[in-house]
Amino acid sequence: MINKSVIYKPINRLFIANRGEIVLRIHQTAKEMGITTIGVVTKLEKQTPADEEVFIEGDSLAETYLNIEAMISAALAKNADAIHPGYGFLSENPAFAEAVQKAGLTFVGPTADTIKQVGDKTNARNIAQTLNIPIAKGVFGMAEEIYEQKEELPYPLLVKAAAGGGGKAMIMVESSKELLLKLKQAEREADRYFGNKALLVEQYISQPRHIEVQILADQHGNCIHLYERECSIQRRYQKIIEESPSPFVTESIRKRLTTDALKLCKSIGYQNAGTVEFLVDKDGNHFFLEVNARLQVEHPVTEMVTSIDLVKEQLLIAMGLPLTLSQEDVEINGHAIECRIYAEDPQNNFHPAPGKILSVQWPKEYLARTDSWFSEPVDILPDFDPMLAKIITHAPTRLYAIEKMHKALQSTLLMGNTNNISYLKSILEDSNFRAGSINTSFCEAFKAPTITSTNIDSVVAATLIWQFKTKTKKKQVWDEIGFFRINKQVKFLINNQLIEVSYSKEGADLRFSFNEKTPSEISDIAVKKNSIAFVLNNREHQFNWVVTPENGLLLERNEESWTVIPHHYLPMDSAKKNILNTNRNGTSVSAPIPGKIIEVNIQVGETIKAGETLMVLEAMKMENSIQMPQDGIVKKILIAQGNQVEANELLIEFENIKKMNELTTT
Repeated sequence: MINKSVIYKPINRLFIANRGEIVLRIHQTAKEMGITTIGVVTKLEKQTPADEEVFIEGDSLAETYLNIEAMISAALAKNADAIHPGYGFLSENPAFAEAVQKAGLTFVGPTADTIKQVGDKTNARNIAQTLNIPIAKGVFGMAEEIYEQKEELPYPLLVKAAAGGGGKAMIMVESSKELLLKLKQAEREADRYFGNKALLVEQYISQPRHIEVQILADQHGNCIHLYERECSIQRRYQKIIEESPSPFVTESIRKRLTTDALKLCKSIGYQNAGTVEFLVDKDGNHFFLEVNARLQVEHPVTEMVTSIDLVKEQLLIAMGLPLTLSQEDVEINGHAIECRIYAEDPQNNFHPAPGKILSVQWPKEYLARTDSWFSEPVDILPDFDPMLAKIITHAPTRLYAIEKMHKALQSTLLMGNTNNISYLKSILEDSNFRAGSINTSFCEAFKAPTITSTNIDSVVAATLIWQFKTKTKKKQVWDEIGFFRINKQVKFLINNQLIEVSYSKEGADLRFSFNEKTPSEISDIAVKKNSIAFVLNNREHQFNWVVTPENGLLLERNEESWTVIPHHYLPMDSAKKNILNTNRNGTSVSAPIPGKIIEVNIQVGETIKAGETLMVLEAMKMENSIQMPQDGIVKKILIAQGNQVEANELLIEFENIKKMNELTTT
């Protein structure tokens, strides 16, 4: 179907109002289409993968990536024809879409009116209800308004930002006792990430699957679906593994989901790419969740199984061209899986883990597609979402795609920061996941296998090998004349533990001992760019390694890491004691990660019990409660609300009640 009244508007210069990997993803397709791209640079991020750049002044997200006026001005200054919002930030803000249109530019996405209709979750639910699409019970309003209805609400609840998505400002509430606290937290996050404090509270559906339908609709009235994605593997209500097609969806379930998705989008005249999300219970009953009026983070799995470039389709639709695809043209070919790589600590409640990545290695292209914004060492800032990359595999079958993904993650190397790669690998190995027996509570119940701690002997061996490797330019690491002719001793600081080692060379092998242990023998050494492999006492070992900015050594294996200060950089004894004794008195609390203090809940002189929240630290779009480690009385508060803090920076000093009582009784 072609509507002759639609005016064709070519896009020659495209402004991308976003950052990170989605900028590169949009740029790649635009380049293939001969379109010049313009990217944003700021004080925090001084580079963009786009063809051209424009600087936007400001220190915060509100001043830069959420600043509608600044984005429009930048696009006009660079003579752009159109703006692509990417995902997150302003992508689902109707005021932005409207401002783009008023400025005479093309918005690559739905119309402002459509975003208003479905971007407001309550309104979207009402639309679904009028179309007889099943929905879960819910209440909309501001925090205080919702709290007034606390006795009538259907617990447990799920609190959401009414104007946003992506798992942000999404919090589960078990009972009315914790409702107000959770509503206030969600309200803060909703305001911070979407500029709108309105909330939606829904009945929590226990252990459903999260299944969504990808839609493409042009300006001529043509609307098709690109089948479904399964997004049930989530933590903190954010997806970490997605796949297409769903291992659960039968043809009859698929028919119901896609029919309802198309019915909703056609009823509002939806245009461009969009996603209709559903919760599906164990019996196959589905409940409308929301419409994401934008390109989804997980769009690559759909691209892999359909061979359709969604960004290209977005741009062609925005120009006014009709879809060249009919529903019959869209077929599923094989199975695709996406894993999101995050800078976070799965063993610490998935807390963000900003820091410097010192060494980068992505999977080979024949094994997996990698969507990331960096391929060299980089600083991961606490100011942004902690997603580092998306790795996507495609194969004829689901199990084959899983195996390819496991190999891809195995070959991925990101040294220097904590990430979730090992956690993702353990999920891929889980029998329930492999069988497709999953739901949105999977990560809550899943326990990653405990990794056996590495024996310090092998760490010392790897350190010695590296030390010798850096002292010679010869091909054979043992060939330095005179260096190994007699027994020698060396000192290392390994994770702040002083290790004194005696070593000697015998033929092609090396012997060493420490702490009066029986001598150990190292053989079959292979040192590569990022790895050290060897045999220690007849057992094979391998470590990844990289030199730190301080000329030390960082060793990693699985989820373990060791920071090594070599003997020629060891501090003097007095400095060494400071390193070893820092914070052993337990009378202070430090910031676990860099970030911004957004709430301080204590006063000097106040008695605080162990486990109570002292303050809230915001990092990587996530709130982290700083809790009291033990009962105590606040002695000093060293920061204030609004302060930026570094990792390990002292926040408060307190007096230990237990020790005070012991002194009193004696």
